[in-house]
Amino acid sequence: MAAIELHVPRLSATEDHVTLVEWRLADGAPVDAAAVVAVLETSKATLELEAPRAGWLFHAARAGSEVAVGATIGVVGEEPERPPHPGADTRGQPGPAAVVTAPAHALLRQHGLSAADFRGREVIRASDVEALLGAQGERRGPTSAGQPLDPAGGWDAAVTSPAHLAMTAHLDALRRRMRARFDRHVPIGALLHDRWELARELGFGARTSVYDDCLVLGDVAVGADCWIGPFVVLDGAHAPLRIGAHTQIGSGSQLYTHNTIAHTLSGGRLPAVHAPTSIGRACFIAPLSVIGPGTTLGDESLVAAGSYVEGVFPPRSYLAGSPAARIGWVEIGGDGVVLRRDR
Repeated sequence: MAAIELHVPRLSATEDHVTLVEWRLADGAPVDAAAVVAVLETSKATLELEAPRAGWLFHAARAGSEVAVGATIGVVGEEPERPPHPGADTRGQPGPAAVVTAPAHALLRQHGLSAADFRGREVIRASDVEALLGAQGERRGPTSAGQPLDPAGGWDAAVTSPAHLAMTAHLDALRRRMRARFDRHVPIGALLHDRWELARELGFGARTSVYDDCLVLGDVAVGADCWIGPFVVLDGAHAPLRIGAHTQIGSGSQLYTHNTIAHTLSGGRLPAVHAPTSIGRACFIAPLSVIGPGTTLGDESLVAAGSYVEGVFPPRSYLAGSPAARIGWVEIGGDGVVLRRDR
């Protein structure tokens, strides 16, 4: 079995270089499959890099150095002798005096390359990078404009690996199950997580359900028999958010206990607003509505779709608009519910 190179994965969508913080095993040390061999770090994330198989580990980059996404930092060989082409060493590390011009540096970052790809050059110019990209393009075929080349030529391997095929087969089975039971297509999170079980984990009331794609922050309490639709925001991060029993929150609605309007418009001079928000029992919040901080909505009230609500409203209020106003009231009788408009 040929030696396997260790490539730097992408840890952040906005950073093309990572720091090799440390090697967990010495150069030339034996290593077990899946053992942590190195620690990589960006400004936003840290990753422990694992060995792809058992063998012997050989370093191709120094601890503490900055390396490009996709670059080779080491290799795992099947013999205790260093392979004749140990990863980045085969491409040659530029000497201390090597200079990378600004245009060349931009191309290196764009295409996930590093100065180690240019053996023995004292100056690396844009034309050198373009020549290498042209040669790689001939070997690997055309790439989409503006997309980085894969230094290992292995983008397609991600979607043909046994792990990927097993995962997609499992998701396909879950989708068929969802279609058979409810005749619907849902995002992956809703396939993997039961809505009622998730509500129980969050401490919500009995028989309440909440979709996995909802954002739930901080101190949020929801009563029994509630329906929290998909893509809803329940923000209790800055003050308590309370939702009464038998209430429905329509898809895409957002319930807040804070806003930063004054803080933003004053250039940070004024503080953000933090205030508890309360939705009463048996309320209906239609889709794409926004409930502002400090709002109290009385029992059995209705908010029309797309409304922005902020204030204190009595029970059975019928609200609509942006900003919302009370345009009528909810009349509940034995034969049904009627929305009465104010004259």
